[in-house]
Amino acid sequence: MNKKLSFLTGLLYLGLAVPLILTTGAPAMAQAVVASVNDDPVTNIDIDQHTRILRVLRRNATREAALESIYETRLKLIELSKYKLTPSDQDIGFALSATANGLKLQPQQLLVALQRAGVTDDQWKQKWKADAGWAQFIRALNRTLEVSENEVRGELARQGKSKSTEYTLRQVILVVPNGAGGGVLQGRLQEAQQLRAKFADCNTGVEAARATRDTVVNAPLRRSASALTPQLIKMLDQTAVGKLTQPTRGAQGVEMLAVCDKASREDTAAADSVRNEILTKRLEGESNRRYQDVRAKAVIVRK
Repeated sequence: MNKKLSFLTGLLYLGLAVPLILTTGAPAMAQAVVASVNDDPVTNIDIDQHTRILRVLRRNATREAALESIYETRLKLIELSKYKLTPSDQDIGFALSATANGLKLQPQQLLVALQRAGVTDDQWKQKWKADAGWAQFIRALNRTLEVSENEVRGELARQGKSKSTEYTLRQVILVVPNGAGGGVLQGRLQEAQQLRAKFADCNTGVEAARATRDTVVNAPLRRSASALTPQLIKMLDQTAVGKLTQPTRGAQGVEMLAVCDKASREDTAAADSVRNEILTKRLEGESNRRYQDVRAKAVIVRK
């Protein structure tokens, strides 16, 4: 779980998201029933609140759009109740975080935006409760939905990502004690350059590194280029197989990477990403079809 999500779900677990963040409500107005959905009354205050939510989400915020947003929230919650599905605060946090990511916001930024727009805690929690529960519902109904390897390979080829360089690396660290002066660091940098000059391959080179005082050689690891930063890829591509990268200052001391192998292989990280994208689109299609069925059967009365 990332830090942004941990922050949000932590607040939700403690019941602090509302008192800490959403401390203001919408201006008081006279309440009047303007519609009903399956006998559940919809008021002008509900419309006002959903209009505010839509504006925060950068969507069409007309009166009709707000009414449809209300219908969708209410109908999804009604459908979930039939199956006794009740999303937890953590589920709501995940759903709100996903919306925030789509808006390129942190979850707490989205909450603050809702606060400033005058959205009450009950209204935003009901909306994301419906979203969270509905997503779980659709996944449960389509748990056997799969994406074939041919589909993944086809999409990878279309995106030009079917192959990727995979690096086999070993991290070499010349330890520098905390608080050591600049002279110690410079001495270790010189030792790193000397080790780099005589490092011929990952077999003899690793033994030479281990023989260097206060030096750690970590276990081999494999990384696809798609999982690395452009800067690191450039450094690795400039380093021959069996050699060490230029030394850099790291958290533990002077660090280098031994490039033990470079190979063109199927990009598993890109394949997983494409598989998830295809599956997500299919689930979205299933979600829309299921909701339209529920919407068509709903009894909606406008006052």
